[in-house]
This record gives sequence, structure tokens and C-alpha cells, in this order.
Amino acid sequence: MKIKSSAPGRICLFGEHQDYLGFPVIAAAIDLRVEVEGSVSSGSGAKVDLRDLKEIIEFSFLDISYTHKQDYLRSVVNVLKKKGFYTPRQIEAAITGNVPIRSGTSSSAAFSVSWTGFLLEAMGHYRKGGFQRDPAAVAELAYQAEVIEFNESGGRMDQYTSAIGGIVYLDFYDLMTPTPLPQALHQFVLGDSLQPKDTQKTLKRVRTAQEDAFLELSKHLKFKDNFHITYDEAEPYFDRISSELLPYLKAALMNHHITDAAREEISKQNPDILRIADLMNRHQDYLRDNLRISTEKIDHMLNCALEAGALAGKINGSGEGGCMFAFCPGKQQEVAEAIKKAGGVPYIINIGKGLEVLS
Repeated sequence: MKIKSSAPGRICLFGEHQDYLGFPVIAAAIDLRVEVEGSVSSGSGAKVDLRDLKEIIEFSFLDISYTHKQDYLRSVVNVLKKKGFYTPRQIEAAITGNVPIRSGTSSSAAFSVSWTGFLLEAMGHYRKGGFQRDPAAVAELAYQAEVIEFNESGGRMDQYTSAIGGIVYLDFYDLMTPTPLPQALHQFVLGDSLQPKDTQKTLKRVRTAQEDAFLELSKHLKFKDNFHITYDEAEPYFDRISSELLPYLKAALMNHHITDAAREEISKQNPDILRIADLMNRHQDYLRDNLRISTEKIDHMLNCALEAGALAGKINGSGEGGCMFAFCPGKQQEVAEAIKKAGGVPYIINIGKGLEVLS
């Protein structure tokens, strides 16, 4: 049996560094993808050609030990075993993709979601187990393999957006609830700064500071939980928050408010695109000035994109390197050229589909 599985990278439209706090996120799949294509026969192991990395990996499914952190080829198999979806198979596959690697566009999630879909189909569970109708269930398996197996700091935004596709509102309060939104936004340009980033280091810094800020606020103001405190309610107590943590508290509260306002506007029958763009630019201001996850080069790329006609733009992903994107309907070529002149590598992108598995 031959199988082809592919899943997209993603951009975060609103709610960067919010999902692990339990706050909602609006993210969008893009039309850059990671593809797994191969054949299935009897046996219990895999030979995988990572063509973009010029590396071939072979391993047995019988006794899997990780060779390094982020060993997603093996961790997906282990998660499927734990969840009861493992059936012995011999896999020979090639993996390719055009999602920029280690740049904030969730190439790892596209990889893990696509590989999870491929293995579920190879082991006879993708269609029979209902995963074809429930991409969120595939996303959860990929999340377990990518984050929980290695005790990483990430949230669920990447895997769920990649599996579901389109523009999606992800509500992390209490139960994880994905809600597809109208595709009211079109035409973007992604810009890779070519600056390396340390995702886990940045996530740890920002997450710890935001959580510590809410803990400090709780000593002066009673509130049910982080989700139920607004910027206006907290503002009278800002002078009691340490100067090191106050910028993080302001960003968390205001970015939550901005995300809610953006969802309301995007969901309208005739959304105000300029208002959505303004909200996106305000979100970037807090990411740059309060969370300090932007860089001088990315700021320059964003400014050049706006000067070339983009309506809005922001850094994408954990930050301190990696990618930015510009929302630029009708101006993709001009913005791409401006980003290139600013020293970045541009990709003209649009909203993409979620996980696709064919056999």
C-alpha cells in the first residue's frame, strides 16, 4: 500500500505566547507543507529518507529509545503504542517540505502531524478509527509526541492549527476547543530573517515571567483565574507589580483583549479589514516592547513591509529570531521585494488546508 500524507505550517495571527497561559489564540495554516510519501508492507520498523536534510534513518518499532530530543519519528510511534493505535508494519518513506525550518512557522508540527497521519493510515486506524473526520484527535497525538514525550514548554496551537487548517480560534480554557473561523483574511508574505532562535529558551523566559506576574498580581487582587481578569481591572494595581514583571503582565492582559476583539471582527459577515490590521499591529507592539521577542532586523523587515503597502505585520512564533509576516492584500509582490531588500527571504503565502492523507 502506498500512502501520501501532508500537513501545513502555520502563522499566529493573534495570541502569540498566550496558549500556555490558557488564553485563546487565532492561528492560520499556510500553503507551505511537509509531505510524507511511502509504502507499507509486513514487518515492524521504518526506513525514512529525510531528503531536505540528506539523511536516512532506520529503526525498529519493537523497542524504541530516543536518540535525541525532538526525535519525532520515534516519539509518534511510542505515543501510538501508548494510546493503543499501534499495529506492526514496515514503513519505507521519504519526507520533504517547504516550510522554513526553525523559523517560527511550525515546521516541527507540520512534520509531526503529517507523520502521525501517515502512521495512523499505515496501521489501519486513520479512517476506521475516525481520525479522518476528527483532525483535532490527530493533533492531540502529535502534541503528545512533540511536547509531552520530551517535557517541552510548548502549547497546542501548532499541532491543532496544522491538523485542522484554515483560520482557527483555539480556546484553551478548561477544555481545548478549536473553532474554525471565516477565512476573512487573504494574501500574506512570510519573511525569514535567517536569524537563528532558541525556541525553548525564549518560551521559558516569557512563560515564567508572565506566570510570575499573575502570581504577584494575585497577592493584591482576588480573581478567579488569569482568564477572568481584564486589563482595566488590573490597572489600578500596576504600581504594586515589580518593574521587571509589569511589562509581561500588561502584554498578557492586553494581548488577550486584542485576540478577543479580533475574533469578534473576523466572525462578522462583513469584517472591517482595517480594524483587524490595526489590532494586529497593536499586538506586534506588545510583543516587541513588552515581551521583547522581536529583533532589530525583524523590526526593520516589518517597517519595510508596511512602507511597501502592507496593512499589518508581526513577528511569528516564539521570537528572538525566525520569521515575521505581513498582511498585504493586493501588495504581495511589492512587500516580498521590500522584505528581500531588508535582508530577509520572502515567501508569498496564503491560507492553507489542514492534514491530508491519501492512500
